[in-house]
Amino acid sequence: MLKSLSGAISGIEIDPQQGGMSLADFEWRYRVVIIFPDDGHIDAARQANQLLAEAAGLRERDMIVLEVGRNDVRALFGPEHDLNCYAIRSDLDVTDGFFAMTLVGKDGAVKFRTDEVVPAAVLFELIDQMPLTQKKRSN
Repeated sequence: MLKSLSGAISGIEIDPQQGGMSLADFEWRYRVVIIFPDDGHIDAARQANQLLAEAAGLRERDMIVLEVGRNDVRALFGPEHDLNCYAIRSDLDVTDGFFAMTLVGKDGAVKFRTDEVVPAAVLFELIDQMPLTQKKRSN
């Protein structure tokens, strides 16, 4: 379970200075790819380009792509939301300043995590093998 959801249930705030949604708010609606940029933004830009070049595949799989910076969250693909960058970093236990990319499934669980740039096809293949995707395609 995501830390911010656990915190909400137990009454513990992640960051009282920052409001906004957490990843738990996307459950059962979207698969969320979160890109955490390195200080130079080189790997983050390469990863974003890899994913955004496959917009049809992202759309087909109900994916959104977010970039979580030091003090903000930008939607690179999908609708804008008021998101709490501190809650997301806490949820996923990611250190600021280092490149990371995470895929969170519709169930809210982390499905994939890497510190290397990967082709969109890697994520698509993983998603296409998930039971929820296979069930949707068989209907």
